[in-house]
Amino acid sequence: MVEKVIKNVLELSGVDGACILDKRGTLLHNSLPPYFIADFLEDLSRRILSMYEAVDENYLPCDDYLLKFPQKFIQIRRSRTILLIVIVDPGVNLVSLRMVTNIVLKHVTPKIVGELRAGVQQEAETRASPETPAPAPIEAVKPAPVPPTLPEPPPLPKIPPKEAELEPVATEASPAPAMPPPKKRFYRGVEY
Repeated sequence: MVEKVIKNVLELSGVDGACILDKRGTLLHNSLPPYFIADFLEDLSRRILSMYEAVDENYLPCDDYLLKFPQKFIQIRRSRTILLIVIVDPGVNLVSLRMVTNIVLKHVTPKIVGELRAGVQQEAETRASPETPAPAPIEAVKPAPVPPTLPEPPPLPKIPPKEAELEPVATEASPAPAMPPPKKRFYRGVEY
């Protein structure tokens, strides 16, 4: 069901990909192009959730945002159950994009979100199952040997200072420059 609804979004000219997150930031459906890496999505979900939280606490709550970057735009839409993220080109028809994303937000119900969560949990369990061999343990790397240090050179012999250098030089204190008397201020011929 979700694939069918997301397909409408992906068929729109100028759309690169879309994904659905739940309210906790868990990735439920991913239709993003392969150049989006998993680390990016984890960081993106954290930042989006903190953005919504900050705006909701300090301003009037808003459910739709269009983040504009030089090469791509990111449209973020929030419903009661999901966050829909769509990556688009700057020349996309925003009215059409809003229409197809409205359809997604309408059709992804809490029941479907529960099914998607169950699918994500099953996928995570199959990845962590003991059937897959555990990665080989990494051997500890021995630290590089410390190069021997050179012995410290012997201290230089102290040379006694010349007598002229030992005598304090008397300097005369120069007189402080004289301060000019304060200027008198006049307004229309009267001193104030």
